[in-house]
Amino acid sequence: MKRALAAEAQAKGICSEWYSFILRATSKERLLTLFVKGLDFVFDHDFPSAELRAEFKGLHEHYGVFIDEPFSVTEMRRIVAFGTSEGKARFSGFCAAQVWARDGTKLVVEVEDNAFVCIDITDRAKVEITASGAAKVTVFQHGGECINRASGNANIKVIDKR
Repeated sequence: MKRALAAEAQAKGICSEWYSFILRATSKERLLTLFVKGLDFVFDHDFPSAELRAEFKGLHEHYGVFIDEPFSVTEMRRIVAFGTSEGKARFSGFCAAQVWARDGTKLVVEVEDNAFVCIDITDRAKVEITASGAAKVTVFQHGGECINRASGNANIKVIDKR
């Protein structure tokens, strides 16, 4: 499987350093770690293919990667939602997190207390954000839809990248 991933990545223009990282990966867990660290390449090149993503079913959720599935998480530091995923993410206390919503994802995000969350929205993704307390949310909107409500001293900053 890692040879198929490496071949697909190479065909899509991955650099030689990351190509060798993929080939040297000793487990699916390591490949998922590389996936999350290399999200810029993943998004820019629609990598990996749906067939190869399916190989990680049952494992990728632990790494915050959700593909065409419902989910509900609390305090997860990284969330990447693809396809037709529908989910809810909640952050509180002094949590710091990053969220990526793409394709046709529908996501409800609740941020409270002193939590800080950065959210990237692309494609047709729809994200509804509620922030309260002293929460801070920064949204990079490359596409999709963002609905937000802030109360108390909470701040939601939307940066339009379209």
